Amino acid sequence: MKKPLLFLSLGLMAGLLLSASITTPAHIQDNERPGPEHKFLAGMVGEFESHNSIWLTPGTKPMMAEGKSTSKMIMDGRFLFSHSQMPELKHESFAIVGYNRNRKVYTMFSIDNQGCEMDYFEGKRKGKGALVLKDPSGFVQVTMTPTKKGKSNTEIVILAGDEPYVLVSTDLVRTEVADEDD
Repeated sequence: MKKPLLFLSLGLMAGLLLSASITTPAHIQDNERPGPEHKFLAGMVGEFESHNSIWLTPGTKPMMAEGKSTSKMIMDGRFLFSHSQMPELKHESFAIVGYNRNRKVYTMFSIDNQGCEMDYFEGKRKGKGALVLKDPSGFVQVTMTPTKKGKSNTEIVILAGDEPYVLVSTDLVRTEVADEDD
């Protein structure tokens, strides 16, 4: 019993040593590092006041809600982590936005306390402007538009149905620049 265990242990150690000495090809290493797309995301770092317009039904008057949002870069500048709150609606959400350099696409996961699902979106930038992300079914589109230094707008649009309609429009105004990386 001791010999097979010893050989198994030696085999595992040899495997670990071999895998540690294998070098990664240069193109893979380049895609592991943050690029200019991550610099764009870093421009969204900070603490913000949020002014939210919410349409529960198309064509109706929006419900207005104030809130706060904090965004920071995490994992050595690879991802933008955002935490948003609208206290009067008892709403809280988290989002992680990144750029997949292999697939050349922006990705976002989001969760909130209004449901039990994790939402996934992916998309691209329009030139040097808005970041347009859609869920895999094409039902929801999130557009993040930097407007002026320290200000931006995010819209969530429902694409299903007869005509697309804006569900949420959020204007963010930077109040303070947050730490870029933890």
